[in-house]
Amino acid sequence: MKGRFILNKRFDGYLLISDMDGTLIDNSGKISDKNIEAIKKFQNYGGKFGVATGRTIESAKKYISKLPVDMPAILYNGAKIYDFNKDAVLFEVALEDKIKEIIKEVKKYDSTLGLEIYSDENTYIYNPCRFTERFKKRGYGIYYEVPEEVWQQKWTKVLIVGEEEQIDYIEENFEKIFEKINLIRSGENYLEILPEETSKGSTLKILCKELGTDILKVAAAGDNMNDYEMLMNVGYGFGVSNGSKKLLKDCKYICAANDEHAIENVVDWMFKNL
Repeated sequence: MKGRFILNKRFDGYLLISDMDGTLIDNSGKISDKNIEAIKKFQNYGGKFGVATGRTIESAKKYISKLPVDMPAILYNGAKIYDFNKDAVLFEVALEDKIKEIIKEVKKYDSTLGLEIYSDENTYIYNPCRFTERFKKRGYGIYYEVPEEVWQQKWTKVLIVGEEEQIDYIEENFEKIFEKINLIRSGENYLEILPEETSKGSTLKILCKELGTDILKVAAAGDNMNDYEMLMNVGYGFGVSNGSKKLLKDCKYICAANDEHAIENVVDWMFKNL
């Protein structure tokens, strides 16, 4: 019995953190049974599992409810920590007020870019494009007008969406055209404006401190540049093989693609090497 107890605590003090879209979630929008079973296996040996995503509470919840999550989630690419088990916000930061004027200038500069405002757990389409139509398939409420009072509220993030070439250009030239702000690329068509000095990595440090966990005992997986700081800060940072080339070139570890049970692959590695 004593030997079995020690075995089951093998990963006591370790965390496994996964990005959602493009990592934990496959290209058909599902989380594989193999990923879920691997997470449970890791937990049976003392580890804890959580997610770090750009998603809102509502959009993450439909997946969280299917997962054996046993720690708070990092949302909005680091702007919020939310405990789904307690239905409580544990940490949040807001965008600087100057961003409200900047996105007005972005709209004037290129009226074909989609602009989305995230405030008070609501999503407002400030400027539509074909990518902002994706919400119509997701089954939750989106506001296609921005009421005047929203401009007085605190904002969590702004999402700039458009064709890949558009986003490439605006990302590369944003500081020259407008001014320097915290921009994070979260996909080919997505460029996010976050509060200053905010990222999944910076917020994971806060969460680890709250949990009393050494960040060097964290394994994390992600697919895009919004995962960069997280993967560089943890002890074991895995880029999924379907991830952006810019991210993968700096990752110490590479795991299977999101369509090939990436998290199962990470857990298997941990059992073999830790």
